[in-house]
Amino acid sequence: MVSKPESNQQLRAPSLRLFSDARVGRPHSALILAAILLTAAAYYWTYGLFPIWELAWFAPLPIFWLAPRVTARTAAGAAFLAMALARFDLWSYYRLLHLPVGFSIGAVILPAIVFAVAIGLYRSYLLRGRPALAVLIFPAFTVAYEYLLSLWQGTFGNTAYTQLRNLPILQLAALTGIWGISFVVALVPTMVATLFYVHGKPRRNLAIALAGVTVAVLSYGTIRLAGTPPAPSTVRVGFAETHVGPNLMPHDPAVIMNLMRGYADQSRSLAAQGAQIVVLPEMTAPVNDDLMSQIDTLFEQTARATHTQIDLGVLHLTGGRQWNEARLYSPTGTLEAVYRKHHLVPVAEGGTTPGTAISVLPQPEGVVGLQICRDMDYPKLSRRYARQDVGLMLVPAWEFGPDYLWHGHMALMRAVEGGFTLVRSAKIGYLTASDDRGRILAEKLTLPESGFTTMLATVPIRHDPTLYQQWGNWFALFDLALLASLLTHWTLCFRNPAD
Repeated sequence: MVSKPESNQQLRAPSLRLFSDARVGRPHSALILAAILLTAAAYYWTYGLFPIWELAWFAPLPIFWLAPRVTARTAAGAAFLAMALARFDLWSYYRLLHLPVGFSIGAVILPAIVFAVAIGLYRSYLLRGRPALAVLIFPAFTVAYEYLLSLWQGTFGNTAYTQLRNLPILQLAALTGIWGISFVVALVPTMVATLFYVHGKPRRNLAIALAGVTVAVLSYGTIRLAGTPPAPSTVRVGFAETHVGPNLMPHDPAVIMNLMRGYADQSRSLAAQGAQIVVLPEMTAPVNDDLMSQIDTLFEQTARATHTQIDLGVLHLTGGRQWNEARLYSPTGTLEAVYRKHHLVPVAEGGTTPGTAISVLPQPEGVVGLQICRDMDYPKLSRRYARQDVGLMLVPAWEFGPDYLWHGHMALMRAVEGGFTLVRSAKIGYLTASDDRGRILAEKLTLPESGFTTMLATVPIRHDPTLYQQWGNWFALFDLALLASLLTHWTLCFRNPAD
């Protein structure tokens, strides 16, 4: 993976005079342990259920400081241990979801291996006098790993999601998707760390490059936030949710109908306060065809009487299958659309059939789209909607409790990537309205188990076309090519010690 351990004499060799002698000397074991624990702690709070976005920019610095000062084996081992410790942040969450133990172990081990390899290659490039290539290897490895992993399990846990509260950086998603954000978050601390190991012209060039990246990214984000185009129209949206007692997931037909009448009453109340659309949570109840007919009649009548659209989530048992559906009732009193969830939660929705079609509904105010909860973890699906000029996305959802902030806000990224407004109504989570810049327009937590939680928000209906909408994962593919080039170059250097 990396070159043989270099001695202090080798580190002072003329071919390596590019680097400052200040980094020569092996640190005490206490400093090695401190570096491991500092990086582990910072990443633990970076990737956890309540991420602190600022830590992402500092988390790898202790390991970067350590890597050139120790042997290749020690550097890789320290990096592995730091990331493995950090990735225990979601261990209890995976157990809550009843995911296989093998999955939970893999979620700890795999990113730790990737981090160790990336740090080993960074160290190798640095000690060979290739600082420009050294600063690229870690971000290239980070993005390549996250992109390839997303092809299997979606973007769950991507580095970019740590920056959801960092609005200027978040705007990169409109250009590059989440991949550009992950790249920058990994690139900046790598550049900062490398500044301490080079001097003279290389340090000056690296400092200029660091300043250029920082200014370019922040300037773009600030300008995009300030230049939000006016919306051609707005709409008043109502939200309602309850999960108290049997309302979490009732199975008794009488209880189900009582719950549905409660949601219909809340819809009427919200409409009386000006709501034009009402969004209810995902899987309010499992219903067979007989109950579905009664529920359809109830909400068709409610929508017609209140002149509103009502988006209801149910688990529909029909034809020997079960479908996680969002059913949209129109102000004319008809069932306007039925959308079936594409991306199902492993284990929890193991017996549910995934949908394949999208629901795009042109309205006088703009184009409306329907998705459900975990569908918003997958950029490709939202891009299909963005290409249909959707300006407002209605999303029933259901969180598992501790992930109400982390997973609940992941959907904000899709709104920035696709240039649309997001309205998301989650059971055991947030009622959220956000715009196409990722700004939260209104939000209310539904965690307290006490009756119905409701909210009203006025939101824009606007589709703002984005580069990512048109070009898709171009930056991820560029990153894969970059990584392939770096690995090829490193292999040739490794085979030729004189290089």
